[in-house]
Amino acid sequence: MARIDIQRRFDWDTFVTRYWNQRPVLYQATGVNPFMATDVFDAALGASRGAMAPPTALEARTDVQFTIDQGQPVQLGPWLPRDTDGSLDGYDSRLADALGTRRYALIISLLHSHGFGLWSRERAFFSDLWRRVGLPLSGGITTLFHGNYEHSPVGVHLDRFTTFLFAIRGRKRMRFWARRPWSMPVTTLVDYAPYLAKSFTAEVGPGDILYWPASYYHVGESASRDVATSVNVGIPVTGHQARYDVEDLVGTGRGHAPRARDAARGRALVPGVLDGDGVLPRELPAALRQAANTLRENSRDARTQAHIRTLWLNRRSAGGFEPPPPPARRRPLEDTDILHGNKSFPILLEKTGTGWCCSANGNALHVSGLRQPVNKLVATLNTARTVSVGELLHPFPSRGDLPLRALKPLPATRAGMRRMLEILLTFRAIQLAGR
Repeated sequence: MARIDIQRRFDWDTFVTRYWNQRPVLYQATGVNPFMATDVFDAALGASRGAMAPPTALEARTDVQFTIDQGQPVQLGPWLPRDTDGSLDGYDSRLADALGTRRYALIISLLHSHGFGLWSRERAFFSDLWRRVGLPLSGGITTLFHGNYEHSPVGVHLDRFTTFLFAIRGRKRMRFWARRPWSMPVTTLVDYAPYLAKSFTAEVGPGDILYWPASYYHVGESASRDVATSVNVGIPVTGHQARYDVEDLVGTGRGHAPRARDAARGRALVPGVLDGDGVLPRELPAALRQAANTLRENSRDARTQAHIRTLWLNRRSAGGFEPPPPPARRRPLEDTDILHGNKSFPILLEKTGTGWCCSANGNALHVSGLRQPVNKLVATLNTARTVSVGELLHPFPSRGDLPLRALKPLPATRAGMRRMLEILLTFRAIQLAGR
């Protein structure tokens, strides 16, 4: 029977040489796990708020699943994390009172898009891997597995992702098969008891990191009846699907705003849309009409090049994890406010058509005008030294007092650059000193 390698020192060079896309490895208590229980709870709260948005809201998300003894409750609300829980421990206590001996599983996909603290630490951790193997074109996925469920609801399966499991709380077991253990024409198997003899396991505890390649069939199990929490990060390695590029081009990919994404996910054909002879109406359904209009706009030569450049800059500044968390609320900046940037994750600036694209933390804004003063402002922020807003805006002219909400891209004036700084602050690419 195969056994898993166990390491007690984490080193990216050794990992890439010995294990990356080759075989599983368990890193025990190395102290490098980037995920903190507080960040995980904060991101889970954000995902829960989105899941509980009114059904008609375009922001409503479907990233959250909850099961009780393998069944799904009709109403999610009572079972998801709440602000009043205060922490994962508080959430567990509330569910223990409500569920008794019944087992449950909370699974949240795209977890990184719901909490900036979690996303930021995750991006920093994996940046060292990207320097060695390259940035994944489709981006990584981040999934929370929380509960005392007997085994993963989907059963034994194979992913298209090479996977890292970061154990946060409690203990859990991962069971592996080097090849598919069954011969039936099914892709997943919930009842896998007949194939246990051909499997091998790895048990993880708080702070451990477990890695396995995409070629291994696997299933997650509880090591006890206690609640366990883990975050899985999947990196796609079995091929980049062309549809992802098309979704990005027409503005419906994972890195785009919920409004565009959800409209594209709308049903192109609905009951009653065909006439008695089975003929479609001349007018396109809303979802197809919006996608067609977006593609038409983005297919113009200059716009296409600018759009592709913006997508690539956002992918780079997001560090492989899209979509990033939503921007914070904008606040006005005074000349006396002191700012600083982040040297480790600088603001990216490149020419796009007649203007400039500025990308930070997976978000972009566009600026028009001469590059030199704009480039100097961005370069100053990227040094991470503290500087006043007034000093940053001094080189820019004060002319051009048109309402900025009507101007896109932002002009290279004092008003335009002040707005640019305010937007970068919402991206969390810069910070106010002392905060």
